[in-house]
Amino acid sequence: MANLNEIELQNLRHLLQFGESSLEKYNNYAQNANDQNVKQYFQKAAQSCSQNKQTIMKFLQ
Repeated sequence: MANLNEIELQNLRHLLQFGESSLEKYNNYAQNANDQNVKQYFQKAAQSCSQNKQTIMKFLQ
């Protein structure tokens, strides 16, 4: 892991928390969507959040 200062670590923590919150919301929206296009849109948004989280976690290892 790169040498990060306290502010950078806090920013990463906030990104992870925001991403997790967004992931839950997008999954919920997708489950409740009646229109298939809307459902797919939110599923893709949730997948993007998940990928972003994985990228950040890999960086921190």
